Amino acid sequence: MNTNKHMPSSLRIAAVVLVAGIGLVACGSSSSDSSGSAPKTTVGSKKQVLPVESNPIKNPSKTKALEISSVLVEDNVDPDTGKDVSDHLEIALANTSAAPLTSVEVFYTFTDTTTNDTESYHAKLPSSFTVPANGKRVAHFDNTGATDHFPVNQYSLYSTSKNALTVKVIVSAKGAAPATTTVRKDAGGDEVVGE
Repeated sequence: MNTNKHMPSSLRIAAVVLVAGIGLVACGSSSSDSSGSAPKTTVGSKKQVLPVESNPIKNPSKTKALEISSVLVEDNVDPDTGKDVSDHLEIALANTSAAPLTSVEVFYTFTDTTTNDTESYHAKLPSSFTVPANGKRVAHFDNTGATDHFPVNQYSLYSTSKNALTVKVIVSAKGAAPATTTVRKDAGGDEVVGE
């Protein structure tokens, strides 16, 4: 006598559907890097930008070729029109070498000076973003999608805190020592043009 009990057909069908569904979800899921870096392709992408725990930049170069000319975090102005634009992180870079600087990465940290809360972000800029030999280039972090403008977390301390912030910026490029600077953002939150 066979003592094996047979599973009802409805239960077998449900099990097959469940396994197939799990397989489809696994195949369709996308892996995301945990670095919170900006997308490497399309500027203005809607990829979510998340904070990172520590600086992932690994650049042992000692060559002084990359400089941070300025960092703006408020009172930004459109260089073409001279008109005010919404507050955002704007990093002006200079290359003092005879070769273009490539593989540009940015690590920045916001610190709320009242609560001491901190939040850090890392962005690997697209390969099309190079700082020309003996030249300059400006990177903007503001979600506009314009050329040389890169995604940000719209819920970051920068956007949500009404307290004064310190903003530490580290920029790295292949073959050049990382450059670092710190600026202060006044209390009151970011100013949005048109609001």
